[in-house]
Amino acid sequence: MKRSAIWVLPNGQTAGLVAVLMAMWYAGASQSNGAAYLLCFITSGMVMVSALHAWANLRGLVIEADSPRPVFAGDDLVATLHLRSERHRPHFGLRLSSRGAGTVALDELVRSGREAIEMRVPALRRGLYQELPIEVMSRFPLGFFTAKRSLRLRVAYAVYPQPDGSRPLPVSVEPARQTREGTHVEGDDFGGVRAWRPGESQRHIDWKAAARGQPLLIKQWAGDADDTLLLDWELLTGMPTETRLGQLARWTVAAERNGSNYGLRIPGVSLGPSRGEAHYHACLRALAAFEEPSSDRA
Repeated sequence: MKRSAIWVLPNGQTAGLVAVLMAMWYAGASQSNGAAYLLCFITSGMVMVSALHAWANLRGLVIEADSPRPVFAGDDLVATLHLRSERHRPHFGLRLSSRGAGTVALDELVRSGREAIEMRVPALRRGLYQELPIEVMSRFPLGFFTAKRSLRLRVAYAVYPQPDGSRPLPVSVEPARQTREGTHVEGDDFGGVRAWRPGESQRHIDWKAAARGQPLLIKQWAGDADDTLLLDWELLTGMPTETRLGQLARWTVAAERNGSNYGLRIPGVSLGPSRGEAHYHACLRALAAFEEPSSDRA
């Protein structure tokens, strides 16, 4: 967490306080009322002390964050924040927010304790990030001033492109080198049938069964290799960059959901065919980190 300045600013209640102080001063000046003067000076002293306490309430507050799970652009990032006191003193009336998200409240952080709270932050744009901006506010002790502190927490997280697009999965273009669960298309021994999945090649569909009114089924054989989907940037020529990334993200999600072997090819990155959670996130991270070549931007 980078250290930052604490600002004590007036708020909506400050105007009312100023009006009251001016009324007290006017009563003392116009009527030579010593009690009004005394009350005005005492109240002014309390106000100055409250501003100092408002500043001290955020001093020594330490906030750290766990790495949030990756999300798609447009969803909410769930960040777990850990709060503690560096000076072993209590902190009161804390309000935390980030990027216009709803405020999370913590009424009291005890002297030697730690608190963990969850904050939902809108993930507006894709990318790989190293910092999370957080704003801490408090109106402690009297509410006449707002103490504010802006922090940038050092935490790494990924925002994947929002899956979007209407194009079906591309036709399988090359044979995979690994087997899949013992049953494969194109072999010597018939291994049964399974439901056809949108985007798969139609050459293995049992058309005779389909003609009898049955659902579309894929014939399977044992002992051969399955097909691999190649999710290639060049298949989407003519689309804007972000539209391409959204379509590739949609294909990645669909291919993983279907249990297919798939590879990803975008400018500067080529990931070989595989499947599973690690490969799935590697593909989406590559899409999140994509930077358009300068020649394309020109």
